[in-house]
Amino acid sequence: MSPRALFERLRPRNRAARARFRERRKKLGWLVLFAPALWILGSDVLWRARRIAAFDRMHTIGYWASAALSLVLWGVLLHAASRRERWVAKVAGVVFVGLYTLAAGVEAAFRSYYNIYLSIDGQLHSKSIPWSVVGTLPVTKAVCAHVLFALAIAMGSVFVARRTVRPRPWASWTTALFAPALLAGLVKLPVSYRTIQSTVPDLIYFHGMVALVKERLGFTHDSPDLRVQRRNPEPVPALHPKPARPRNVLLVLQESQRFDVTCVEHDPKCELATRFSNKVVPNRMPLLQMRANDSTTAISISNLWSGVAPTESRDLLHSTPLMWEYAHAAGWDTAYWTSQNLMFGNARLFVQDIPVSKRAVATDLDSEADLDSGAEDRLLTDRVLAEIGELREPYFAVVHYCNNHWPYVYDPENAPFQPADLNKNPEKNDEFFNYYKDVVYLSDKAVGRLLEGVRATEAGKHTVILYTSDHGEAFREHWQLGHTSALFEEEIRVPTWIDAPKGTLAPEEEASIRGAKNELLWHLDMAPTFLDLMGVWDDPALAAFRARMIGHPITRPERTVGPVPLTNCTWLWECAFRNWGMMQGRMKIEAREWDYEYHCFDVLADPDEQVNLGEARCAPLPDLARATYHVMPVVIPPGRPAVDWGQK
Repeated sequence: MSPRALFERLRPRNRAARARFRERRKKLGWLVLFAPALWILGSDVLWRARRIAAFDRMHTIGYWASAALSLVLWGVLLHAASRRERWVAKVAGVVFVGLYTLAAGVEAAFRSYYNIYLSIDGQLHSKSIPWSVVGTLPVTKAVCAHVLFALAIAMGSVFVARRTVRPRPWASWTTALFAPALLAGLVKLPVSYRTIQSTVPDLIYFHGMVALVKERLGFTHDSPDLRVQRRNPEPVPALHPKPARPRNVLLVLQESQRFDVTCVEHDPKCELATRFSNKVVPNRMPLLQMRANDSTTAISISNLWSGVAPTESRDLLHSTPLMWEYAHAAGWDTAYWTSQNLMFGNARLFVQDIPVSKRAVATDLDSEADLDSGAEDRLLTDRVLAEIGELREPYFAVVHYCNNHWPYVYDPENAPFQPADLNKNPEKNDEFFNYYKDVVYLSDKAVGRLLEGVRATEAGKHTVILYTSDHGEAFREHWQLGHTSALFEEEIRVPTWIDAPKGTLAPEEEASIRGAKNELLWHLDMAPTFLDLMGVWDDPALAAFRARMIGHPITRPERTVGPVPLTNCTWLWECAFRNWGMMQGRMKIEAREWDYEYHCFDVLADPDEQVNLGEARCAPLPDLARATYHVMPVVIPPGRPAVDWGQK
C-alpha cells in the first residue's frame, strides 16, 4: 500500500471526526512547516548550548533573530512547495530540497570535521564555486551521512507538507511570490560568522556562498587572486625505508619567531624568550645559519613539507606530495596537530587530505579560536600529549604552534620582558618588541612542556626532534612591521635545532649535523632531511620526486651551494607587497615592488643588512632573479621613508 493510500485510509468518515481531523492536520501542518528550521536550531543548541548561553546581550539578540529568520525562510519555501497540483509548487519543492540539503547537510558535515561552521572564511578564496557549495570537504562516510540525512529531512518535509498543509490557492501563490524576495534578502543579511558565530548555521552558509558568487562575478574584490586551493597529490609508490637507526621523526614548528629572541644553542643562563625549551633539551644540535625561503606561513609550510621550490608552477605546487604522504607510503604512522586556525585564507585545504591517524586544528581545540593567532598553544600541547602515545612506531608527526602571530597571545603573568606595550607607534618600538618577546616566552612555555612530555614517553627515547620557525618578524629594522612584506634577515633567519637521543643517529649523521652548525642552510633542506631520517632518500622509487628538490639532507655532508629562491609571491599565495630575492652562500639579493634594482648584501659580514653592495657584487643572482621573477615595477607606497643604503 502506498503512503498516500494509507493516509487516505486513515481519514475519518463522519463529519465531526473529519472536522477534528482537519483541525489536527492544520496544527500538524504548522509543525511540519517549522520542523526543518527547528531541526537546524535544535542541533545547533544541543551542540553548543554552553557557548550560546554565554553570548552577551547583543549576540544573544542576533542569534535568536537569525533563528526566527531561519524559521520564516524554510517555512515560506516549504509552504510554497506544499500544493501538489501547481508547477510553481514543484519548482519550490526542488528549490527547498536543494537549498536545505546543502545548508543543513554541508554545515553539519563541516562541523563534524572542523568543530566550526563553514563561513565566508572557508568559502571566499575558493576558485571553484561547485567545490565551495559542498564545503570542499573530503568524501568520507561521515560527510556523506550528514548530507544524506539532510536530504532525507528535506524530501520527507515536502512529502508530509503536501499531505498536511493543504494551503488555499491564494496563500500558496502569496508564499510563492514572497519566497524569491526572501531569498534575495539573504544577499544583504548581516551574519556573525567569525569566532563567536552567533548566527544559525544555515544563514552562515548562505552568507558565505553569496559572498563567493559576488566575488567570482566581480562585484566585490575581497579575495586576492592567489590562495591555497585543494591539493591533488600524485600517488607515491610504496617506499622501503632503511633508516640508519630505528627512530621516529617529530617536527616542532613555531610561528613568526625571530632568531635573536631564541636560545638556539643551549645556554645554561638563557635570558632570551625560549627559556623553557632551552632547559628541556640541553644536548640539542644548533643550526645557526638556517633561513626560510620566504616570510609567509603558507609558502613556508610548502617549502618545509614538500621540498619543492616556491617558484614552481601552480599545478606542481598543488600536486606534489607532502611529508605525510611519503611517510605513509613508507609504512610509517603519521600525525598533524596545530593551533593554527586553518580557516584563514583556505589554509585548511593544504593539509585536509593528508593521510594521518591523529589530527587537530585550532577549531578542534577551541571553536572560538582567533583567526590569526589561533587557539592557545597550551591547548595544543595538552592535545598532543594526550594522543602521541597512541601513535604506532615508527611515526612522522608535526606539532605546529601559532600564538606568536599577530595579534599575539599575551599573559601578563608570564611577561618577564618589561616595559612592554602593544603599541605600534614608532616611539614605542622597544616596548612593542618586549611585548612580542613576552608572547614568545608564553608560547615557549607550551613548547617546553611538549618536549618534556615527549621525552618522558618510551617512544620519545628514540624520537628525533627538529625545531624551527616558519619565518621571523620585523620591528622596523627596514621600515616594515610583522612579516610577508620583505625578505630581510629579521623576517627569514629562523631558529633551528635538532635533538636526537643517543643511538637515534648514525655517527656520520650526527657528525654531519654538528658540522652544519655555522653553515648556510635553507628550509628547502628540511624535507630532504626528513626523508633521510625516514630512510627513504636513497629509495629508487623516490627518484622522480627527489629530482624536484633543490635542497640536501642536513644528515649528509653535501650542502646546497647553488642559488636558492627567496619570495613571498608564489602560485600558492599572493603577496601583499611583491618582494623577491635569491641567495647563494653568504651573498643575498632582495627587492620590493617599488625598487628599481636588487640590493646586494653579505649576510655574514653585514648581518643587519645596512650596506647595499650593488648588483655587481652579487652577480649572477640579479640576472637569475629577473629571469625568474620578471619585471619590478616602481610603485612607491604612501609614507615610505627614503632609504640611504650607503652603497659601496
